Amino acid sequence: MIRIPRWLVGALGILFAGFHAGLGISNIPDSTDPSIAIIALAIYVATVVPTILFYRGPKLPIAQALINLAAALLIPLLVNSFLHPADLSAYSTWYVMGVATLMAATAVRQQRAIAWIGTSILVIQVLTWAGFETGTQTGLPGALMLVFAGHAISVGLANAYRDTMAFNQEALEIEKQQIANSAASEVRRSRLDSALKGALPILNLIREQRGVLSNEQKQQARFLEAELRDEIRGRSFMAEVVREAVRKARERGVEVIVLDEGGLDSASDVAKTEILKKAAAAIDSVSEGRITLRAPQDENWRATLVASRPGVTTPDLWLKF
Repeated sequence: MIRIPRWLVGALGILFAGFHAGLGISNIPDSTDPSIAIIALAIYVATVVPTILFYRGPKLPIAQALINLAAALLIPLLVNSFLHPADLSAYSTWYVMGVATLMAATAVRQQRAIAWIGTSILVIQVLTWAGFETGTQTGLPGALMLVFAGHAISVGLANAYRDTMAFNQEALEIEKQQIANSAASEVRRSRLDSALKGALPILNLIREQRGVLSNEQKQQARFLEAELRDEIRGRSFMAEVVREAVRKARERGVEVIVLDEGGLDSASDVAKTEILKKAAAAIDSVSEGRITLRAPQDENWRATLVASRPGVTTPDLWLKF
């Protein structure tokens, strides 16, 4: 996407606005009352410059927009007070395009309603003062086209600004998710490394004894295998409170399966902690059979815990968190 520096846009706007101010200055010697002409020019410059150059953000403050509206009323009144519709020079009605430039800039700065109110005031004053035929020769059609162009630019800028903010927000969310995933991966890697280090003694024992283990050693190896599987598949479930509850359940002879499929990824830390505490308490309450602790995706709940026994048709526990 091509980005145009704001200073360049402001400079072009000031050059365009300054052109009409220059026409007004060149017409001062022909004015029957130069002091009023100078006041009208001063009002124009004092409003168009801050409208184009000042204020951060795309939207013009309402106070400045209302000042511009007052200028759209005063400037035609002042200039028309010493002009006669039948005796107009080439640039005596410079204010028509000047006020239109001010209103177009007001529209571009996201104050479209006020810009059109000011333009309507300008049109009414010119037509009332000069009549339709002469009034349309003062530059009114061009003034209306200029304000319409400012309105169109304003709508385009508003849409572009909204789309840019949406894109930035989406990019921020993606970055946050990537950071969270990276952190979670690092935590899982650390836990797995720790579990593997804890497995080294029993693995060395298996190697030394060529797989000939006592019943107690076999049980220890099975527990170790289950813990390694938990660290790989359990993900967010692998908090110390759940890990301890699972270890004790297996020592009681309960088969435990822990599977996190992503259901806890979007949960807040507070909600996740509460779920893990409830899951650990439920695991502690089971003395036999099989426990399946699972966190499915795309469900109305974060996690489920099912406790069942062989030969029993209905689960002893079926909890949704």
